[in-house]
Amino acid sequence: MIDLFDLDDLIPALGIDPSEEHLEVLFQAFEEDFINNPFFIDGIEVRIDMRNSKEDGFEDYPHTFVKMLTRGKKNNRVFDRKRANKIHWIKPILEQRDSDDIIVFKFKEGNGNIRDYFWFKEGDFLVIMELITPNYMMISCFHIDDDRNRNYYEKKYENRE
Repeated sequence: MIDLFDLDDLIPALGIDPSEEHLEVLFQAFEEDFINNPFFIDGIEVRIDMRNSKEDGFEDYPHTFVKMLTRGKKNNRVFDRKRANKIHWIKPILEQRDSDDIIVFKFKEGNGNIRDYFWFKEGDFLVIMELITPNYMMISCFHIDDDRNRNYYEKKYENRE
């Protein structure tokens, strides 16, 4: 198992507008972790939404994959290279959720859904999952890139379920 502290950016030269080649490298990493090698958390299968994305420029890729690369609101998402470059961090964080390096907590969202947060604080990276019976669905992941966001998630942690 990879040491979380050995994780680095997948594509060091990744720009703000990814090339087709870079998108393919990102997709291959995602495909390897979540499509070709499904896995379970506490006996529940981790699932992704395989429907094609509706986001402009990403229609050939699965919805969940595009959510992991982009930020913003539905149908108005933009590529986020910090998030995308850490796409290969998601599975190791989930696999090592019981380590002291991952803060795990449940939070009841405004819509009533309870989501599980897996925060690799040292790497400023957060993975959000939700149990949607019978599966464990990947909701989001991202790089926490400023103090405002860090404080927001610290407050969520303090107000966890």
